[in-house]
Amino acid sequence: MKTFIKSIVAGVAVAAAAFSCTNLDEHVYSGLMSANYYTKKSDVVKAVFRPFEHFFESVQRYVPMQELPADVFFTPQMDSYGWWDGGIWNDWHKHDWQDISGQLVEGYVGNFWVNSYQGIAQCNLVLDDIRRLDHDKFPDITEAEWASFECQLRAARASAYLRLFDFYRNCQLITSSSTEENEKPERKRQVAPEVMYSFIESELLDCLRLLPDKVGSGGPDIYQGQYTKGAVATLLVRLYLNTEAWMGTPAYDKCEAMCDRILNGEFGYYALSETWYGPFDWDNEKCPEVIFGIPASFGTTSWHMQNDRRTIYGRGLPYNSQNYLEIAPDGGRNPRWHLSPSFDNRNPRRPFSGSAYGYKLGSPTQKFQKYPGDLRYRQYKNTSNNTREGMFFLEGYIIDKEGNRAKSSSGYDIYLLDQCGGFTTGAPSGTITDASRAESTIFNGDMNSGLYCVKYPFYPYAGGYYIESDYTELRLAEVIYSKAECRFRDGDVREAGALLNSVRKRNYENFTSAIAYQGSDGGTVTLTADEFLDEWMREFIFEGRRRQDLIRWNRFEDEWWEKAADPDTHNRLYPLAKSTLELNRYLVQNPGYSTI
Repeated sequence: MKTFIKSIVAGVAVAAAAFSCTNLDEHVYSGLMSANYYTKKSDVVKAVFRPFEHFFESVQRYVPMQELPADVFFTPQMDSYGWWDGGIWNDWHKHDWQDISGQLVEGYVGNFWVNSYQGIAQCNLVLDDIRRLDHDKFPDITEAEWASFECQLRAARASAYLRLFDFYRNCQLITSSSTEENEKPERKRQVAPEVMYSFIESELLDCLRLLPDKVGSGGPDIYQGQYTKGAVATLLVRLYLNTEAWMGTPAYDKCEAMCDRILNGEFGYYALSETWYGPFDWDNEKCPEVIFGIPASFGTTSWHMQNDRRTIYGRGLPYNSQNYLEIAPDGGRNPRWHLSPSFDNRNPRRPFSGSAYGYKLGSPTQKFQKYPGDLRYRQYKNTSNNTREGMFFLEGYIIDKEGNRAKSSSGYDIYLLDQCGGFTTGAPSGTITDASRAESTIFNGDMNSGLYCVKYPFYPYAGGYYIESDYTELRLAEVIYSKAECRFRDGDVREAGALLNSVRKRNYENFTSAIAYQGSDGGTVTLTADEFLDEWMREFIFEGRRRQDLIRWNRFEDEWWEKAADPDTHNRLYPLAKSTLELNRYLVQNPGYSTI
């Protein structure tokens, strides 16, 4: 499976771990690579795709920065087990990252800045190296391949700058591996947002001209992990869709035009998967909906699914659920990604009596239940060693095939609730047993608190399919939803609804007119701005984009569970960490934050 790029990733995995948290000495590394490393074609290929592993590893930083300050997930302190960490999860949820020397900013926000520039430095280094190489010494590399290698690196670098631009807006623009060049004051200063935006756009447009089309009618297959025209076109869709939020001037016409080019097959054949889970399944390199993914498996690297601190989905499973999933040989579970609760603790709740929160945002499980027969809103279950059903751990006990209930670290049976509080043994009846944790807050959770979303499958450890899914970064549904948003903002609500319906119909057992949005297919549901934002959440839950969507729809400052409305909009940008400012005196702090 995925033999071409996967073998390359396996070859550089050790280097990825070594460089992921340290500074790169660009001058020494470049000299070493140029003088001693490049002797055959495989050396060039490995060097070109080495930064891709670095960016793959960075999902453990990127996804929290998009999801944890939003309304869908939270990380509670569970009993005395952990996730206190100086209160950073509470601070993230409440948009309280003003302390630029605090653990949240230094540990995550600042680390993402440093980590991104490390990846950019790797791209610059290899770009400079392969431009200096004597092509005649590599007769088995064609000039077209040399050009493609450069575009792979330029596209990866532009993607990294796109992320930085979203989070910080005011960034350094570094395109050389020369230490002398990068020490110049003009390189150490941030460039104006207009300059960075133009650079990202021009790089992607140039790569769009030079990169190959996708080949075939299946998925990326052995080319998984390589940029194609379709991949950079989708990055341009993302850039143009957010241009108004980022730059103040809309570019929805450009966004829609690029969507049409992708949807019309100009860059190769893409098609929606017949199922909602196709883009995330163990064989997703064969899914025609995947536009760009990164190869992964248990035998090489799987940064998104592995079972340690450098993971996302590996910590999206309930405590002690490993026996239910039959993945116990890879250890227990330490959950961090709980779905924000729908119900208050002040009154007994359903199936007894009680009321849901009245916030427009948050309460994701209630939004999934809005339309009946949602195939995603079912209890996650492995139906074989490589098939699944459902996308959630829903309310109730977690019972393995032997009939045993999962237990908390304190010994009580875990009974998951769409609430947060000190229920412990009283969870099955919705009864708070710890009066000191009666209030629904992030600090008062237990191991019953919150339901769970399982986007990628965790198939049984035995059988060879455990954490085999590639990481899907870009998929066709995003292009369709982006075009729908352009149509909606242009006032064509019916066409927007029809576009959304073209994806939504696979998600429901019986897609009736009572579920479909008003459009050419006879739907009766009115598509409003609130509903559109809810639908972005339903389709793309846990894909690392919720913060970005909230900002684009001017809802990031709204209130939701455990978060008051923000007094202003400065939190739309993250601050530069104190240590980052100390290392570079030319950097200027983002508005609304303290400096040094």
